[in-house]
Amino acid sequence: MANLYSSTLENLEKTFMPYLSEYQRYIDFHTMRNMKQVLKGKRPVYFDLDIKETAEMKTRTILDVWWDGVLVTVVIPSTNTFNTTIEIYGKPPKMLIARLELNEERKAFFPTYMKEEFARRKALRDILSEFSMKLFTHLNTYIGGAESQGEKQSSEFPGDAERFESWEFPFLEHHPDLQQEWLTLTKRSAKQYRRIEELEIEDKFALETMVDKDVPTFIESFQKLSDENKERKKDELFETMSDLKIFIEKLERKEEEVYSQSFDKSKGVIASKYNKNSQDDEDDLF
Repeated sequence: MANLYSSTLENLEKTFMPYLSEYQRYIDFHTMRNMKQVLKGKRPVYFDLDIKETAEMKTRTILDVWWDGVLVTVVIPSTNTFNTTIEIYGKPPKMLIARLELNEERKAFFPTYMKEEFARRKALRDILSEFSMKLFTHLNTYIGGAESQGEKQSSEFPGDAERFESWEFPFLEHHPDLQQEWLTLTKRSAKQYRRIEELEIEDKFALETMVDKDVPTFIESFQKLSDENKERKKDELFETMSDLKIFIEKLERKEEEVYSQSFDKSKGVIASKYNKNSQDDEDDLF
């Protein structure tokens, strides 16, 4: 349905605004619309991202990535010698359509070169500039988090690393935002597992099954998919992570209820033991 709606808008633009739709020779309407969805927060930038090559040099890191079929080259400096630049190529990548540089003071990308078909429409200029900032922010986090998933688990979950080894997810290594969400979910699950003996029987069985069987089986089945199929099923992967999160959040709420009851009880004990004068004064009023 979304693709049908996008195709309808694309045809309307070509029919009624032929001069302003010439950019579609380089990037199709659907991809530009997806970029706009990223800017609105309706589509994570990593969903359509495929990091093909990373070259680390002494003064800068160069990344070649594909985003929804568009080739983008990103140069991120490690010193002040260079400016952060992003080059966006057409779809297919036959021609450079925009080169943008990061203005550190204004925290925004500005074009140093842009094909006329994009430059003459402010809306398109803004989309490419703002999208570049979103992509840069994501990739800057990616190259800054070179530590492996296994190392993170070992350092953040001492005592639980061995049990959660089967939760390592190789596919997420090239999708840092998803990887960070998975790491957070793993950390929260490990915390609940450490108090498994305190849980109700039903929750205890569910958590044990989730940690030792269901999640490892899910990861194994996902890893067997072809690379192309894995990318297509990222939405379903995100939904599964949300399902697991709902269960962990339920356990966390129950944990907090126990702590709250314990606090109320200890507060009552202190009040009854050490606030006798206040109670006597209150009795004198009646």
